[in-house]
Amino acid sequence: MKYRLLAIDLDDSLLNDDIAISEKNKEAIRHAVDRGVIVTIATGRMLRATTPFVKHLGIDFPIITYQGALIANSLSKDVLLHIPVDLDYAREIIGECHRNNVHLQVFVNDMYFYEKDNRYSDIYRRVSGIEGEAVGPLLDFLTCEPTKLVMIDEPENIQKWQKYFGKKYEGRLEVVVSKANYLEFTHIEATKGNALKFLAGKHGIKQEEIIAIGDSFNDITMLRYAGLGVAMGNASEIVKSQADYVTYTNNEDGVAHVIEKFIVEGGKVI
Repeated sequence: MKYRLLAIDLDDSLLNDDIAISEKNKEAIRHAVDRGVIVTIATGRMLRATTPFVKHLGIDFPIITYQGALIANSLSKDVLLHIPVDLDYAREIIGECHRNNVHLQVFVNDMYFYEKDNRYSDIYRRVSGIEGEAVGPLLDFLTCEPTKLVMIDEPENIQKWQKYFGKKYEGRLEVVVSKANYLEFTHIEATKGNALKFLAGKHGIKQEEIIAIGDSFNDITMLRYAGLGVAMGNASEIVKSQADYVTYTNNEDGVAHVIEKFIVEGGKVI
């Protein structure tokens, strides 16, 4: 099988635990591009938090951000697709988080906003590399549809909130855990799988010609959609069970291994 499109998740997949792209992964991506493979990033991150990594890789192709809610050209920032969260749903979630004193961030125009600074806003700032803005009561602040919302809490609480909100908004919103302490809310159609389907369709690429690599629950839709869905070695067993192949961890150049095995060497899943 000749693969034509490679979609790679960023955090805990292409990025190691130091939030960096290893030279081996970078070199492998260059080898894929040299062989005519289109490489894109598929991430829950903001566009502005993704662009520096795309520039570092030297790839020029639309990227999937905000879990699939926003697809944009990596260099020009021209938007190809934007599917925001309904304002009524967003305000309901804000109200629930405010009543339960849970940290919530809303994302509007590639910026993020929250009520007050705390250790959870510090965590997000450190990981994303992007400064947000404390604006006081979000119900007073938010007047337009946000691209997504992110709840940040302790992992054991996030699991409980995922069950609660997943049931409440079933069939209406995507409610996924992207990292152990992040619960993300996007439009029901805003998934990495749907975004990958959109990009493939625009470029005449078949499902069986796609490789998707990821580690978390928000990657499952694209692992299922791709002809070859690859879970990172550091992924949970649930994510691994949805993949066709399991590679090495994000600290062991797992992305490079996939490229070498399936694109450079033309190997098959055994």
